Amino acid sequence: MSSALPNASADWAQTLVTGPHYEPPYPGAVQDELAWHLVKYLREDARLRSEVEVEIPASGGWPEAGTGPAFFTLDLVVEVPVDTGTGAPAMRRVAFEAASGRTLRDHDRRLRRDATLLAHGAVDTIYRLRGSDLLGHMDDVLYLASQWDADVFSTRGKINLATLASAEARQITVRPEQPSVLVPYSLAADGADSPERHLWHVANGQAPHVLVRRLDRRFESVWGPYADRPLRKVEIDRVPLRKAS
Repeated sequence: MSSALPNASADWAQTLVTGPHYEPPYPGAVQDELAWHLVKYLREDARLRSEVEVEIPASGGWPEAGTGPAFFTLDLVVEVPVDTGTGAPAMRRVAFEAASGRTLRDHDRRLRRDATLLAHGAVDTIYRLRGSDLLGHMDDVLYLASQWDADVFSTRGKINLATLASAEARQITVRPEQPSVLVPYSLAADGADSPERHLWHVANGQAPHVLVRRLDRRFESVWGPYADRPLRKVEIDRVPLRKAS
């Protein structure tokens, strides 16, 4: 589901003229690297935003019950216009988060966060990417994204990614509702690993791999059990933020 983007005609006119572009600084080195590559493959009418702030309102029974307000910052958000048939401007929003939990508790916390953002309509799709995958296998990560969300990427971008992607990644077929995909590599083929990292894989009996996680708002059965329920629609372009006292 896509949400309306009010009062954005001037910004969008500029985007249509210039196309998506790389605009540092970004929140970190990994996000910077992702943005640098991502803009090469997006549609010409796409807009790339960074450090997008979102406020999720408190649930109806709070503070006696339920959950209080929550504040999030998304690393990167790609916005593309969609045709609603009504003539009103609407956007599809795809978020890219360049972080993943090291423990099961971290993963559960991030899963609840991402599901809550989807439930409140802040974005339509969320990718959660590991920094090591972005630095070592950027082309494969973006190729997989272009297979899941082909409408966000340009025709030339999809052709280039298919050319640059590894044979292992090209063998993967993703389903729209699929929440994750793992691409394994043989140690001999994985030239991105240092000798020390190669030795670690051998010692632990674990092949190098890319892990891409993705949640899609259309498939609530996948993420719904983890989400705090929505109170109202959230617009991420005009967010009332409160300063800490």
